[in-house]
Parts: sequence; structure tokens; C-alpha cells
Amino acid sequence: MVWIVISVVLLVALGALIWLLWQREARKAGKVMRGAIGIPLVVVLLAALGYGLIGYNEHTNDWLADQQEYRDVARAIIAGESPERAASEVPVGALVRVLQAELVKEPSAMGWYALGSLYDQLGAPEQSEEAARKALAMSPQEPAMHLLLARALIQKAGGKLTDPALAELRWVLAREPAHDGAWMMLAMSADRAGRYDLAEQGWQALLSRHSEGETGDLLRRGLENARQQKARQEKFAGIQAVVEADDLPAGGTVFVYLREAGSSGQPLAARRQVVPHFPATVSLSARDWLQRYPDDSAALVIGARYTPAPGGGVDQAAIMAQVKTLELPQKSPATLVLERP
Repeated sequence: MVWIVISVVLLVALGALIWLLWQREARKAGKVMRGAIGIPLVVVLLAALGYGLIGYNEHTNDWLADQQEYRDVARAIIAGESPERAASEVPVGALVRVLQAELVKEPSAMGWYALGSLYDQLGAPEQSEEAARKALAMSPQEPAMHLLLARALIQKAGGKLTDPALAELRWVLAREPAHDGAWMMLAMSADRAGRYDLAEQGWQALLSRHSEGETGDLLRRGLENARQQKARQEKFAGIQAVVEADDLPAGGTVFVYLREAGSSGQPLAARRQVVPHFPATVSLSARDWLQRYPDDSAALVIGARYTPAPGGGVDQAAIMAQVKTLELPQKSPATLVLERP
């Protein structure tokens, strides 16, 4: 509101200045400008109307209020100081807006790190990654910056460990081998990504220092689960299917999926592949698993869906193959025949 008042005052002052200049020039020319005050007033009114209809945003007042209310907090964070007002008392969304505006004027590694952490709280991994990279560029030897970037990359991948995130975690662990936060992030994200060798390594490292009490029990369960999944991974490695179609055009996209018999919803594993010709062989690898490996007693089926569109999504794949019972280990690839609905 203060800025709006200032803007109106400036517009009035500008109008008055225009009127005075106009009057002066009129006197020099020997003319009397009666009613000329109306022209600058019209200019002021048009400017105010234009701002009201075009330039004014419904959130402007809130943004200006946030700037006034939380600017000191943002500046203290950027300077690496403890703000007089606890950051936990400030709404996250408001602090993000103010902090981002202040960082444009005065960037700092700590400020970008704080902004990335706030975006992480808001569930915005892309923005968190961008802020983390800016923080890392300004402070490349600070482990916290590498961890923030690793977390953003993992969250962007749905909680799964990626190679770029692994590189950041390894950078930290090479310098701080006992960093529990890095080991925990590695163990949990590797577990979700089906990279059980790395998950096992992470759980073991944590257990070597925290083997007592409830924490030790939780870590042992994590380690045992990683080992069980690792053992099952060999059983489910390299599942293959041959997809056939008699009267369908090639060049589209096929989706081969694996699920428990009678189940619905997200499959256990799925692979999307462009089909240059039929028959097409599709192999499911560890990277194609969307859920944990099932128990040995689980009854599994394998099926396929197809769309003639080469870049089509699974929701467009209306052409299906009847599911087949999957017996492991496979003696030969499962044969799936696509049929028009």
C-alpha cells in the first residue's frame, strides 16, 4: 500500500511539473493557457487508470507487504547471520519470494542454499536444484551445498538415486566418511532405485556407528531388506517377451509390463519401447522395476499394450495382448500377441 501511495504522489508531482513547464513556455510565446491544468490531470488519471487495469496485480499488495515484513530476515540469511525473527515464524512461501528478490540484488552462497532448502520444503525439486547449483558455484568446497544438490536430483527422480546425485554424495563421503546424512540419503535412494549393492553399502556404514537401540534395529531391517531384494534381483533379471502382431503397423510404442495375477494399478515393472518391426523382443531390466521384487510364492503375469504413435503414452495404448503366466526362471521369452480391440 505504501508503494501505491508513493506512486500516486509521484504521478501528481509529475503532472504539476508538466503544467508548470507548459505555463512557462506559454508565457514565453505570449499566450494565455486557460484551463491547461486539465491536460496534466488527464495524464495523471490515464496513468493511474492504466496501472489499475493493466499494471496492477491482485497479489501486489501481498508481495509489497511481505517485502516490508520479511526483508530484514532475508538479508540476515543472505549475510549468514541469525535473523532477529526466527525463520520458522515466517511463512515459507513469503520468505521464498522475499529471499529470491533480495538474492538478485545481493547473491550469496548461504542465501542460495537457504532458498534451495525452502524450495525443497515446498516440494519443488527443479527450483531447489537451480538454487543449489548457484550456491555450489559460489562455495564449491562446502559439503552442505553438494548434499542439497544431491537431494534435489533425487527428489526430481521420484526419490530414486541417479548417477549425478551419486557423484555428489561420493564427493561428500570422500571428504567426510562418517557423514551420516550422506550415507542415509545414499541408502534410502539406492533402495528405491533398485541399486541394492549401494543400499547395502549405505546401511552397513550406518550400522557400524549406530548399532544400539531402536536406531540399530531400524538400520538392521534396512540392511536385511536390501540383501533380500538383491538376492531376488538375480531371479528377476533379464525377463524377456516377444511381441507379435499380424495386422498392425510397426513404428509405434509398445509397453510390456509385469504384475501379480489379479492385481490392478501400478505394475511391478514396465518397459516402454519403440517398435521398428514385428516381432519385437523386449527385455525388462532392474531399472524397469517400479516396485519391490515380489515374494518367491507370488503368481506373476506378463502383458503388453501398443499404440501406433511412436511417442504415445500408455493411456493411448488401447491395443493389448492377453496376459500370460510368467514362470521363472524363464526357459524362453514369453510370447505376447497384440490384437485389435
